Amino acid sequence: MSGENIAPISHAGGTGADIQDWLSWIDDNIRREVAARNLADAVLDCDPLDRLEMLEQCYDALRPGFPIIAMNSLMVEASFWADRASPAERKAYALACFNRMPARDQAAFLDYVQGRSAA
Repeated sequence: MSGENIAPISHAGGTGADIQDWLSWIDDNIRREVAARNLADAVLDCDPLDRLEMLEQCYDALRPGFPIIAMNSLMVEASFWADRASPAERKAYALACFNRMPARDQAAFLDYVQGRSAA
């Protein structure tokens, strides 16, 4: 799922364009649900002993891998990678990086993410 929260029609008497947008939103959701169902059926059709290995290989093939620096700024590249990483990858990289920061940087980082202003 895309994670977008789209209000189908914000009020009664929506315009024709609102209704078409809403119908397109429904069609898109139905296509994604059908694709998800097809994937689930394919997984269930696998030999039970092969299912987990097949899913792990799919995950490895689809995940973004490790962050790399290419053409943009460090923060742009990090954000680009984080948008594509799984929650487990984001947590693992964030914790590993935090644990390797000097104590002073850790304190500054915590102040920043907790919204505290620098003293």
